[in-house]
Amino acid sequence: MPLDVVSRGGQTIAFVPVSINGKGPFRFVLDTGASSSAVDDDVARQLRLPRTGRRQPITGVVGTQQVPVVELHRWKVGTIRLAPADATVIDMRIQKGGPDIQGLLGSDVLSRFGSITVDYRHEVLRLPAD
Repeated sequence: MPLDVVSRGGQTIAFVPVSINGKGPFRFVLDTGASSSAVDDDVARQLRLPRTGRRQPITGVVGTQQVPVVELHRWKVGTIRLAPADATVIDMRIQKGGPDIQGLLGSDVLSRFGSITVDYRHEVLRLPAD
């Protein structure tokens, strides 16, 4: 599946297209270092994603905070359907001129594939066939 690889200011970010409930695709960062997937709060609000009632702690550069959790029942990365999962809701707005981030696809989802290959040079994500 195609990746959109963006390099700016010494950072390289790989984006994957994620559709939720037939809407999108949204620009999700492929984030193997994130233990859980996340959705931007604007996307969660726009899609009226159902909240679980739980809050989950997340830790960032400004400390730890408790954020809401939503249910993702029908979603896919590219054309590959993903199993239902929970995702945290985070304000992902960043400074002007930065890449537009609408979510994070974390290791909670990626690990289900067993192995993945990220080819930054050719901007391709390879997932094993079912």
